[in-house]
Formats: sequence, C-alpha cells, structure tokens
Amino acid sequence: MRYFYQDINYIKQPEEFNKFTRKEVLQYAISGLLYMPTTKIEIADKIISKKYSEFKAICLDLEDSVGEDGVEEAEFYLEQILIKLKENVPLSELPLIFIRVRSPKQLKKLSENFDKELFKVVTGFNFPKFDSSNCVEYLKNFQHLKSIVKTPIYIMPIIESSRVMDKQSRLKELYFIQRKLSPYSEDVLNIRVGATDFCNIFGLRRNANQTIYDINVVLDCFIDIINTFGKNYVISGPVWEYFDSNNIEGDWSKGLTRELELDKVNGFIGKTSIHPSQLKYIAKNNIVSNEDYQDAINILGMNKGLIGVAKSSSNNKMNEVKTHSNWAKKIMGLAEIYGVKQHE
Repeated sequence: MRYFYQDINYIKQPEEFNKFTRKEVLQYAISGLLYMPTTKIEIADKIISKKYSEFKAICLDLEDSVGEDGVEEAEFYLEQILIKLKENVPLSELPLIFIRVRSPKQLKKLSENFDKELFKVVTGFNFPKFDSSNCVEYLKNFQHLKSIVKTPIYIMPIIESSRVMDKQSRLKELYFIQRKLSPYSEDVLNIRVGATDFCNIFGLRRNANQTIYDINVVLDCFIDIINTFGKNYVISGPVWEYFDSNNIEGDWSKGLTRELELDKVNGFIGKTSIHPSQLKYIAKNNIVSNEDYQDAINILGMNKGLIGVAKSSSNNKMNEVKTHSNWAKKIMGLAEIYGVKQHE
C-alpha cells in the first residue's frame, strides 16, 4: 500500500507502508483519515476486492454516526467487518484501520467481548472528547487491550471538548492531557483536533470559500494545542465538511486546497476526511518538493560535522542545523510516505 499518483512526476517515489511500518514514519501516513459508519458493512467487501485503492486510512465510527438506540447493532457490524477482513486479507495488505469508540467503557467492552485475534486487523483507536474527565480511564483501558494484542496498536486522542475550548480552563486541560499522555507517547500515532465540535459551541460554520483559520476563536484554540503538543507529536488537521459526490472540482476543492496549505504552515499534517473525493487533495498536499527534500538532506548531512550554516541547494535561503533540523526530519518522514516531486 502506498500513496502513488500517475500524474505526479516523482524524483523519489513513495514507499510501501502498513501497520507494521516503524512508528516514526507511520505517524505521517494517516493523510486523509476517512470516517465511515460501522453500519456500512460493505466496506469490508470493498477492501477485500481492492475496489477502492485510495482508501489508505479508515476510521470505523461508533460515535457521532451512531444513534443511542443503534449502538449494539453498530458493535455487531464492527465485529463482522473485522472478521471478514481477518479471514480474507493478509495483515500486511490492509489499509490502516482505526475505530472511534464512544467512551472508555465501550473500549473496555470491545476488548472483553471481541476475540482478541480480531484486533490484529486494527491499527488503532480514536478517543473522542479526550480531556481530564476521561483520559485516565481511556488510557487504562487501552493499556489492558494492548497487553492482549500481539501486533502494533496505537491511539489517536481527539481534542475537541468544551473544556479545551473554554479559555479559562484551556491551558490547565491541555497540560493535564500532556502529562497523562507522556508515559504513552510511543503509543500515540497522532493527536487529532475537532473543528466541528469547537465551532458548534459558538454556533459557527465556515463556508466552502473560507478556512477554519478565518474563525478566530477556533484558531486561538488551535494555536494552544500546537504549542502544547506540536513538539512531540504529529497533529492532524480538522475535518473539511465540503465535497462533491460526483468528484467534480469546484469551490469546495479550492477551499480545501487553501485550508491544507494553512494546515501545513501552522504545523498540522493530514486531515480528517468525510468523503473519498477529498482524499487525493489531502495526500497530494503532503508530497514533498524537490527543493525541500534537498534542503532536508543537506541540513541532516550537516549534523555530521564541519559546518552549521550554508546556502540552500537552490541558492535562495539559509539552512542552519540548529534551527532547521526538526523541520528536516519531518520532511524526510513525509518524503518516505508521499514521495518527492519535480519542480512544477
């Protein structure tokens, strides 16, 4: 499985990955995490038939897409999806599959009721509304599940609750979460953010020609999240709500492209996706330019020795080991997953 597009002139082609890929590279591979209700059991058949090869990272949702009266049915369908995938697809050929649970209690219930072999199909779990009210229980229940699963399995906390958006409690909440996550840092594949939940608190919504960065009250919260977690974790960008079911490019794709560029410059990598038509835009945004790639190689090469500052290979900027090495490591991780393209 890899992100490869025929219309891209690659200098370095993207490499294959799966849930067994080392974490320092896999953390960049989520790209567009496509949310799907677990009631859509046909997703298993689509994966088995490889009909939708663009599905590289899928989140089977037990939370917002499932009503209170449909939880048990959704759990049943989830189990059937995992059984079909385990029986028909080698683990190394599966897309990255995540499960968004409703609560810590549901995570515990799944770990107790499902055959533990089924969790080998799963790359990780999304924890919604992750804050001081539930994070300890989430992490405790995950630790139990991890102890019974013999393949790599990760967590992706979603920071989206009103406790975090509230300016008075925000920093206290974020630093509490940071402290509690610290012992589990190797288990955290991404931190995710919930723009829709944040906007809902104030009754706000961006249109297809705007970006989340135009909503200043949400941007203010994002800045604090990046400041708290951006040094140690990959943070995924928020959902883009617009799409076209006929894959017709229009204002929605232009708006998504603008927001992706702002995601990148602000430190977000990847995005939550609600429709397959969004996936190529998100993945292509992560393809590394040859200029950035050459700069990263030079910066990391300089770590060996003799010089700390030098002109870039394109002779248009300064590269400095001490101030650009973290950026360069990120570029190399993205290049491995998404490839490097020739200058357009």
